[in-house]
Amino acid sequence: MARPRIRSGNLPAEATTFVGRRRELAEIRQKLTTARLVTLVGPGGVGKTRLAIRVGTDLERGFADGAWLVELGEVSEAAVVPDAVLAALDLRDQAAAKPMEILVAHLRARRLLLLLDNCEHLLEAAAQLVSEILRAAPDVRVITTTREPLQVPGEYLVPVPPLALPPMDGAGPLAELQQNEAIMLFSERATAASGAFELTTSNRAAVVSLCRRLDGVPLAIELAAVRTSVLSVEQILDRLSDR
Repeated sequence: MARPRIRSGNLPAEATTFVGRRRELAEIRQKLTTARLVTLVGPGGVGKTRLAIRVGTDLERGFADGAWLVELGEVSEAAVVPDAVLAALDLRDQAAAKPMEILVAHLRARRLLLLLDNCEHLLEAAAQLVSEILRAAPDVRVITTTREPLQVPGEYLVPVPPLALPPMDGAGPLAELQQNEAIMLFSERATAASGAFELTTSNRAAVVSLCRRLDGVPLAIELAAVRTSVLSVEQILDRLSDR
């Protein structure tokens, strides 16, 4: 019912380095050896999508039919969720069949990893779709990202917290501070944005304060780091009070 596969996945290439998350990566990989549905749960901006894509990239070679990302963030109607999955899998429209029937027929004999991203506003539809896929396709594994669990039988939850924060006083050797996840992310993104940023003894206190003020949320840290192309860390920190 579907045209022959040419690609073995559609995961986007990573444009920037992946920082931290060793514990979460290990947990997700281990869980996917037994669980067929792993849900990454956490607030917006915490890095669930990036984490899911990294896991998919690491594991896609173990799936004969690849790893596929379905972005649901721009999908507003529950009824078209199956269509979004079909589009991501690059399947032809079948006017004589329902989207869910096409999808199930395609996946039934496939061995692949399916990533459903940003399910929180379509929980019921996403849960129904995942349930049907898991029943019909025994060799399909699913990772979902959402702010709330799907409440599907067999679902394994992996909470995605903010990045580990440095001590409030930022004390200790500079080399040790550089290994902190939040500091590492800010430093790498600031270096890329400004071309000249370097964590030093003179700016360490401001960088520590900035990462702590941003609660270790990766998106917030990255947005702040981009500003180092025109502002100092101290100036960025001062502007955090200006909403």
